[in-house]
Amino acid sequence: MREAQAPPATASAPEPLLRWAGRALTGWPATGVSLAAGGLLVLAFAPFDLYLLAPAALALWFALLRGCEPRTSFRHGYAFGLGFFGFGVTWVFNSLLIFGQAPWVVATLITGAFVLLLAFYPAVLAWLAARVAGNAGLLVWLSALAGGYVLLEGLRGWLLSGFPWLLLGHVLLDSPVRSWIPLGGEAGAGLWVTMLAAALVLLLARRLIAAVLLIATLLAGSAVIASWNWVEPSGPPLRVAVVQGNIDQGRKWQDDGIQHALATYSSLSLPVAGVDLLVWPETAIPAFYAEVYAELDALSERLELEGTELVTGIFDFDPVDRAMYNSIRHLPSGAVYDKRQLVPFGEYLPLRQRLDWLDRLLDIPMSDLSAGTGDGQMPMAGQVAGLSVCYEAAYARRIRAALPDATFLLNVSNDAWFGNTLAPHQHLQIARFRALEAGRPMIRATNTGISALIAADGRVTAHSGLFVREVLQGDVLPHSGVTPAVRFGAWPAFVFSALLLLPALWSRRRR
Repeated sequence: MREAQAPPATASAPEPLLRWAGRALTGWPATGVSLAAGGLLVLAFAPFDLYLLAPAALALWFALLRGCEPRTSFRHGYAFGLGFFGFGVTWVFNSLLIFGQAPWVVATLITGAFVLLLAFYPAVLAWLAARVAGNAGLLVWLSALAGGYVLLEGLRGWLLSGFPWLLLGHVLLDSPVRSWIPLGGEAGAGLWVTMLAAALVLLLARRLIAAVLLIATLLAGSAVIASWNWVEPSGPPLRVAVVQGNIDQGRKWQDDGIQHALATYSSLSLPVAGVDLLVWPETAIPAFYAEVYAELDALSERLELEGTELVTGIFDFDPVDRAMYNSIRHLPSGAVYDKRQLVPFGEYLPLRQRLDWLDRLLDIPMSDLSAGTGDGQMPMAGQVAGLSVCYEAAYARRIRAALPDATFLLNVSNDAWFGNTLAPHQHLQIARFRALEAGRPMIRATNTGISALIAADGRVTAHSGLFVREVLQGDVLPHSGVTPAVRFGAWPAFVFSALLLLPALWSRRRR
């Protein structure tokens, strides 16, 4: 007779890492803590800048996921996403209600749907980690979480035109390990944070040797690259003035809004004639260039007599293609840059035939724009500028397109969309990150703040207030050279993150 065979042994689920009042923290209480951890992560970003909370909040969430089945992990991940995006991007509601003049109910529903959609990213990560590596060793499982978080951030920045906002790497901007930013960009800096979070979980699990080795590796690598210089000054400083007109959005689109804007910006500009470059913000004049070219050209000629070149954000119209553009125009030369990365539902309506009903609910001026082309380079003031409009600064690939030829960056923006929320501060943080990542100074001109002059190392050398009318003046030092983040983009960090997934995949295959 054949001997009865014992059923194959199955790996037992790992024990939960967090305990409360002597009992493992699981179930819905753990989901509530995941929600709080997501909200806590927002405090690592501007304007709070408590960067140490980023690895701490991630470590707390990672620890809550340990030992959970896929369904529970998905719930914890979704709660984390709701806390993170529900707190971090609430300014979308303000944009729809105030700028888009949407009914309160519509603004609430759209904002809620947006947060619910974004929360899927951490939820999917948590589910996959439990499904693929749930029974793997702690180090293998943590590696999968750390690498997977970075890869899903990359997906979030690309899918459906992308939303590269509140990316984890941004929190390193004012930290002692900021040298990772020009080396690895957003993805590389974000991977550093997720690996530190993994080390904190190892400490919590009393895997002291592994934790100490990982932390030592992260800090030693930071110390080595801290002295590396990728760029150098190129040419004398440019004397720059940025005009922040602080014209209310409602006032801007009234019948006399064009003349009011022209009078406001002209009166603020003439007293600072003599600087090398005078910059007005995005759509400073609420009109097509063809409607106001006479006034603008006359002002530009007066400024040129003092050696000043005028650059402004303004709408442009192509009568051949019947296309409208959100543009930057260099008045002395007539050169024009058209915005390439448009804001869905703000500057164009995706799937217009199916979502035309939504367009009727919103009242957003100039919301049927076309996307421009090109690399964003424009000669001005004896240098080459790398141009971007508003939201484009969040897309590293758009900024890289002008490099290495561009010796400084220029971004015009209209942060009046956001009101007095977290967004103007988050947007400035992104602009500063772009400057350090590219190794280029940036001139940032906004309608209502926060305008800024940013050095090539990401430091703000001058800035305006929010909702104040002022002219910002200072020097900008052009730079040349190429950082690894510009030369290679995010791919090295993505490849390394993908390699971190291999042990988990191998472990699942063996099981």
